[in-house]
Amino acid sequence: MKTSESLSIFIVDDDPLFTASLKDQVKKMFKFEINIRTFSTGEECLKNFEYHPDIIILDYFLNSTSPNAMDGLKVLKKIMELNPETKVIMLSAQDKMEVAVNLIKFGAYDYIIKNDNVFNRLKLVISNAANSIKVAKELKNYKLMGKIAIGIFVGMIVICSIVQLFFPEIFIKD
Repeated sequence: MKTSESLSIFIVDDDPLFTASLKDQVKKMFKFEINIRTFSTGEECLKNFEYHPDIIILDYFLNSTSPNAMDGLKVLKKIMELNPETKVIMLSAQDKMEVAVNLIKFGAYDYIIKNDNVFNRLKLVISNAANSIKVAKELKNYKLMGKIAIGIFVGMIVICSIVQLFFPEIFIKD
């Protein structure tokens, strides 16, 4: 069960050692509840999308175990079709700027190069994504409260108008 202080995170990487290490590091990063699911292919991730991940950490190359596996870009595009509000953090050993720009263009929240600073960078990016998710939820709640307040106000005007129409003596003082 998700609470307001919990996150659902998917980690999608075909390197089992890196995935286990990443899962362990992410669990240690935050004090609030984090539900982490790991997948070795993008196809597995997409099959489990019913769990509504808030954040997906997605490797760019996902074909070491299966040469026909979807790459990170294809998975990213599918995720954006399913839920564009999901924060997708792309990981890759590649440091080519055009790859990063292309992934951001297709909806990635951020792009992190797998190097010695990957865990430090991930902590910062996940924190920013979590704050962004929290702000979006609060904004949605404020909008809902605003609509309810407007509805109550309009309802009161309608009720006052009906009362004035059918019982004018209430408003007329002698």
